[in-house]
Amino acid sequence: AEPEGADIAQQGLGWANKYGSGKGGDAITSGLEVIWTTTPTKWSNNFFWNLFGYEWELTKSPAGAHQWKPKHGAGANTVPDAHDPSKRHAPSMLTTDLALRFDPAYEKISRRFLENPDQFADAFARAWFKLTHRDMGPKARYLG
Repeated sequence: AEPEGADIAQQGLGWANKYGSGKGGDAITSGLEVIWTTTPTKWSNNFFWNLFGYEWELTKSPAGAHQWKPKHGAGANTVPDAHDPSKRHAPSMLTTDLALRFDPAYEKISRRFLENPDQFADAFARAWFKLTHRDMGPKARYLG
């Protein structure tokens, strides 16, 4: 069954399936398969480098979902595969990612973060703190 129609014990676990292990490369997902940076498990400004560093063309994921890749094979073999360390790919983006470059208002913000990674790190840290501490009451109640 689809995730919303699954038994209560299966809710929140995604698509239950018997394909392979059902995990990692065998998982059934939305079909969007993007890796934005060359270091997906480490903090960097690489998302913005890639966003502005390539010209993008529309393509389809292996599952047929629309997403974007660098034109003319640029960026090939720069991004690690999510499941197989021996494989590498070009970076990819979603339409919503490219809006950060091509929408005039968001482009100004994104370019500032590209050129000033310290400002991006600070803005992210503040937003992350706010997100993870919401509804915890006054600062006097925070521990640590």
